[in-house]
Amino acid sequence: MKLKFIFVIPFLISGTLRAELNPTILYVGDSHSYGRLGTVIEKKLSTISDHVIMESSCGSTPSTWLGKNGYEKTVCGFWKKDGSDESRSKEHQTPKISDELARYRPEVTIVQLGTNIAAGEKPKNYTLSIVTMMKTINVDKSICIWIGPPDANSKIVTKEKLVETNQLLIELAKKNNCHYIDSLLLTKFPSNEKEGIHYSPSLSAEWGSKVSIQILNIIANIKELPPII
Repeated sequence: MKLKFIFVIPFLISGTLRAELNPTILYVGDSHSYGRLGTVIEKKLSTISDHVIMESSCGSTPSTWLGKNGYEKTVCGFWKKDGSDESRSKEHQTPKISDELARYRPEVTIVQLGTNIAAGEKPKNYTLSIVTMMKTINVDKSICIWIGPPDANSKIVTKEKLVETNQLLIELAKKNNCHYIDSLLLTKFPSNEKEGIHYSPSLSAEWGSKVSIQILNIIANIKELPPII
């Protein structure tokens, strides 16, 4: 009976802890999240949270979500899902991350950005906007999780710039209290597909499943949520 008691109690404590956390989760991303990546992650997050807000804006970078020059408009796709409310449109003003943090007060904020940074001429030029976005999340007392860019096979998003972007995000995440998920370790773009950047629905879903495991592990290891003030 003693052995049985010892094994059961840690399980109950762990399960209770996760149930008590039930964090409000805000997720923002680019066009990758418009597809199966986003829907798969949303489904997984909904198993641990009663309130998950998903937003994706095609072509976006950190500066897009910071909106220093006003609300930036996407013309290639926007998706938002907040509980049972869901909308998709080709054109939409990208919300400011500061507005969304103030509106939803999330305990956990997940950012899926990086491909459009790698599409730029010099990834290091995005350093300030990346840091500002991470600090904005931290200042709002929200736990930061950043999903890095996946593999690509493109003349625009080259392997070299992907590696540079990934390393930049890893370094900045460490310095700015942000958990980082390295998607280059989780993906491999098919060499026979011409598009080069966006994954097929099945591969996007596979990536989403792998990312979700890491997100849930990060949240499961959180002892307590930061106070929202």
